[in-house]
Amino acid sequence: MATKKYQIFVSSTFRDLVDERQDTIRSILDLNHVPAGMELFPATDVEQLTYIKKVIDECDYYLLIVGGRYGSLDAQGISFTEREYDYAVETGKFVIAFVHGNPGAISVNNSDIDPSLAKALNVFRNKVMEGRLVKQWTNRDDLQVAVLKSLVHAFNAYPQIGWIRGDNAASRETLEQANAALQENAKLRAALSAAKATPIVKIENLADLDDFFEVRYTYKHVIAGKTKYFDRSAKFTWRQIFLALGARLANPKTEHVILDALRILSEEKGERAPYTMSDSDRSTIKIQFIALGLIASKISNTTEGKTAEFLYLTDKGQQAFMMGKVVQRKSEPK
Repeated sequence: MATKKYQIFVSSTFRDLVDERQDTIRSILDLNHVPAGMELFPATDVEQLTYIKKVIDECDYYLLIVGGRYGSLDAQGISFTEREYDYAVETGKFVIAFVHGNPGAISVNNSDIDPSLAKALNVFRNKVMEGRLVKQWTNRDDLQVAVLKSLVHAFNAYPQIGWIRGDNAASRETLEQANAALQENAKLRAALSAAKATPIVKIENLADLDDFFEVRYTYKHVIAGKTKYFDRSAKFTWRQIFLALGARLANPKTEHVILDALRILSEEKGERAPYTMSDSDRSTIKIQFIALGLIASKISNTTEGKTAEFLYLTDKGQQAFMMGKVVQRKSEPK
């Protein structure tokens, strides 16, 4: 059998973890796999973050190292490392996380002295450690032993797509059989999507796409070096919410994608991007579009071997999204 190679994205703050990153990259190479990171392109602006997301999309695993610094902040006061992590989770990447087990023992040069940054780091640490298996480390040696063991376990227990050298690729007959199976699967998916496009329960007086809905959220802002959290609400039409959401559903995603859609809408209006949103409002938005037959949900396995609910556009939703985004030719004035 041909040897499969994986691409692993290595994410961390940069200057304080240079040695740990190099050790990790070397370990990946020693295992005959391909590391990917931002050594040559450290994230400092939104355009580079967009590029980083494309790199993450191409990777099979996302490896995160958390030390004593929160990292460089974007305009909303969120570190680029946290942005990378959120994107990896949202897109269903298999996440392998390593969090320093004794941040108080980290040298001052490699720690956040600013109380607001230290608080933000602690919130981020708790987010990473919630709901997933995380390895703790206290020094370079501990970290690299944990990295090697975790990678080998992930490759064996949770294999991803990966890639195989062209000269080891499958025969033409095997590829034709696989293609036939994919086409059959696509037909079954289309039939299932069509079946789910019609709401199961007919609801009277269902809000229309041009009706408004008020969304409650919290945004994060750095004032005089201190991070503050503020509650806010904003009204959007259901159509605005759907078009922002549909743009993120090219592939099935968990309901956290709704928060990303809200961020897009807020930035378009010149508002501060939400950091969190009301769970109740997120649930309402999901149920509303399911009731309208524009999105559907399915329970599927994540890359971590767990199960989760994934949202995706129905055929009706794809048509509505296309009609909402397409640019039509305007008639020439007479």
